[in-house]
Amino acid sequence: MFINLKDLKANIGSPIKLTLNSEPVFVEKEWQGRSFNVFNYRVLFNGNDSELSATDSLKRKIDSELKVGDDFLLSWEEFTKEGRLMNYWKVVKEDNSGYQNLKQPVSNGVANGVNEFEQKLQESKAEQAVVKTNKEYVSPARNGMIFNNTIKLYIANDMAWTQDEFVSNYKRVESFLDSCENAQASKLLEKPVEQKVEPKVQESATYNADDLPF
Repeated sequence: MFINLKDLKANIGSPIKLTLNSEPVFVEKEWQGRSFNVFNYRVLFNGNDSELSATDSLKRKIDSELKVGDDFLLSWEEFTKEGRLMNYWKVVKEDNSGYQNLKQPVSNGVANGVNEFEQKLQESKAEQAVVKTNKEYVSPARNGMIFNNTIKLYIANDMAWTQDEFVSNYKRVESFLDSCENAQASKLLEKPVEQKVEPKVQESATYNADDLPF
């Protein structure tokens, strides 16, 4: 898995919770003829080992705030300075008080311009986006299975769907698969209760001498 920072930038102010699992590894990359540097960290996201590729600015934040083993919240924030809208990476070390770390006291009791309910809602948006990206790009076989089953439905319906109907049914098949995967994950988490079975002792049979064949 990997953490796509574009998902966080598309959901301003919505944090994801990570655990820092390594020191940074310097990597040189090239894209469209231009070279650039990133620093790769190993992090835990929803219990899964993932890669976080940080730019210089994000690396400085991580290195100044965290050490290996720390839980933290990462989000893309914006502010206005001299009439200009600017952005920055926010790294908040977790201290087991959850999203309370993000709340800053203000005079009207509202944190960061949103109320408590809206804050909780925002927290899930970036996480959902990161999970969705990994499903789409990390699991091409999964997408192929969804597409093949959608094609079967398309053929069964005389190939009469419009483009919108095809997309709608693709998403419907995907939701069925999500439900199955979630159900399987839940079963794995449930520890079966072992029932102690008492050994059965077979009672000795009593025969009359006249009943024996010898």
